[in-house]
Amino acid sequence: MKAFPLLLALSLGPVLVQGAPLTQVTLADGRVVQLNDDFSWEYLLIKPAKSSATTQASTAVAVPVLTEQALANPQLLSEASRDGVVVSLDNLVAEDPYRLHFMVHNTGARNVVGVRGYVSLFDEQGVQLARQEARFWVAENRLPETYLRKGQQRPSLEIEMAKPAGLNGQPLVRVEIEEVLFR
Repeated sequence: MKAFPLLLALSLGPVLVQGAPLTQVTLADGRVVQLNDDFSWEYLLIKPAKSSATTQASTAVAVPVLTEQALANPQLLSEASRDGVVVSLDNLVAEDPYRLHFMVHNTGARNVVGVRGYVSLFDEQGVQLARQEARFWVAENRLPETYLRKGQQRPSLEIEMAKPAGLNGQPLVRVEIEEVLFR
């Protein structure tokens, strides 16, 4: 029975390692960043969901909306970094389905074998229309020539997304990195 607290602590360890928000800071140029307790930071690109004080039963889910700074600086959306890996939008072929091409750059010291995350499409007003899981980089564990090594930059896998209903014109593309796997 004494092993239970140790087992619980070890199983919750990875959950506790992820950075929790500490504070928000407004920079001199008006951009807002969030400082996390793991010494990382990120631009605030999505408006926080508003909680309603009414007791009405609602089946509607709050749709993410971009902040004013994200609409003013769309390049903030199209690039994400995590654990020394940077994924940036390289090209968007506006057909149905959309074909998205990204560049993956390893600025860290370890070999990367996988990068997984999400791609979201927003309209001109900043309302999210679609979100899809994406595998930006996949290497073979026993084939070192497929690893993304330190300092290398390579094109990612092509990602296809169906054109969302109600989208007129070019979408704003948001890149998020969820997980980076190393070898």
